[in-house]
Amino acid sequence: MKKALIALATAAAALVAPLPTLAQTEIRISTAAPDNSPLSDAFRMIKARMEAKFPGAIKVSVHTASSLFRQGTELPAMQRGNLEMASPVTFEIDAQLPEYGVMSAAYLFRDADHLIKTFRSDVGKEYYREVSSKMGLVILETGYLGTRTVNLSNDKRIEKPTDLAGTKMRMPPGASFQVLAKALGTTPVSMPITEVYLALKTGQIDGQDNPTNMTRDWKFHEVTKQVVLTRHLAQPVFIAIAKPAFDKLTPAQQAELYAAAREAADMQIAKTLADERAAIETFRAANIRISEPDASAFRAAVFKEYEAAGMTGKWKPGLMARIQAIK
Repeated sequence: MKKALIALATAAAALVAPLPTLAQTEIRISTAAPDNSPLSDAFRMIKARMEAKFPGAIKVSVHTASSLFRQGTELPAMQRGNLEMASPVTFEIDAQLPEYGVMSAAYLFRDADHLIKTFRSDVGKEYYREVSSKMGLVILETGYLGTRTVNLSNDKRIEKPTDLAGTKMRMPPGASFQVLAKALGTTPVSMPITEVYLALKTGQIDGQDNPTNMTRDWKFHEVTKQVVLTRHLAQPVFIAIAKPAFDKLTPAQQAELYAAAREAADMQIAKTLADERAAIETFRAANIRISEPDASAFRAAVFKEYEAAGMTGKWKPGLMARIQAIK
């Protein structure tokens, strides 16, 4: 009888014992974008959607303005398993996949619409597959970082690349960025974006190339006298996750993440386009000189420099023509 009572008590205890909780999946997102940028808003949108869809199972944290990883270190951190998500750009991918270096070429994309159509075409799907298989990164979606243009701490008249001779131009880390700076006629100075404001203020550099909205968001316009609308690079930015982190998600979670990334990218693109226009008005109100040189001289100089640097010989044959044919 005593044994029966003990067995009954044990069974009852098992019934009321708490069930083991499922392990929560943490996704950390690191970006160099300032906190008030459309890209940061896009990542917060992804966070809200994923946590609402999978309460308690998915936790997403968004770290803006290089507060978690410095610009340029996020991609290797994802590849080492130290970070789940980030916003890499083509220049970082070029370093490991030089055959796709054309994706970083100045004056390749006509505008934001052409850029997005390219990455949502078969060309983009091919690119995503290569990045996934060879770099271990899953590109969920492509956004529009903006169209890079030259911004100077002086108001010297600029009409052609030779007018920028001697200009110390900040560029993000990476060989392709350095070649681009030389092609624009400047002397490249590599540094993280978080150091640019002070460098402009102290004269360590004479300028930087960023989209107009990023120049405003980082408050670089406070130490800028002229915006030269070279419009040399309509730049994609990727919403990417490390493949091992993606593979740990359930099929339902993966599908939702893709959907969230598309929704967030669409919002980010529209907001960035509006922000670029608004930033120009901010500059005018601040009496910053706005100049618009003929792009043809810059375009010719850029491709001449690409050839001289031996970059075009590494590009995948026919890829540029395929991109230019997209309407």
